[in-house]
Amino acid sequence: MRIGEALGLRISDFVMGRGGTPYIEIVPRHDNANGARVKMMRPRRIYVGSDLERLFADYLTLLACRAGEWGVAVTADSPLLVNLQRPPLLAPLREGTVRDKTAALQRKGIGPPGWTPHWFRHSHATALLLAGTAEWVVSRRLGHAHVQTTLDIYGWVREDEALRAAANWQSYASGWQVHDGK
Repeated sequence: MRIGEALGLRISDFVMGRGGTPYIEIVPRHDNANGARVKMMRPRRIYVGSDLERLFADYLTLLACRAGEWGVAVTADSPLLVNLQRPPLLAPLREGTVRDKTAALQRKGIGPPGWTPHWFRHSHATALLLAGTAEWVVSRRLGHAHVQTTLDIYGWVREDEALRAAANWQSYASGWQVHDGK
């Protein structure tokens, strides 16, 4: 998801699987305390794995414990991503805070050179396409208004995959040889 979408999440937007597939509802809102916005104000659902569901449960437990220590009520409508380490405690994270943390990690040499939070979005889309996920599925997952946007940005992934396959044409064609039995 985009950084504005993540920063605008509320606790209730993460829906536990309860035997099904957990998901995150991307909900356009005009009333986010940190000014975060969903691009094009289009809602969508992002299905996630059980590993992220476990991380969410652990985070929610930490959040509830901190809120209890500070005497602050946490509800389903509370922001999901909040300050847990420094004042204002339990205030919604702002984009600047995320960028500051990213810069601090980069200064420590953590991650590839020049990475940004948006890099994870691009990496995820690329991995999905290389795994054979249909372009329209990737487009919906990313929240693109049109599949053409996905193709314009990530079309090279499938093109490279096709070019690699063409380089191995002999291995494909070797099974086609007909032997005359002599």
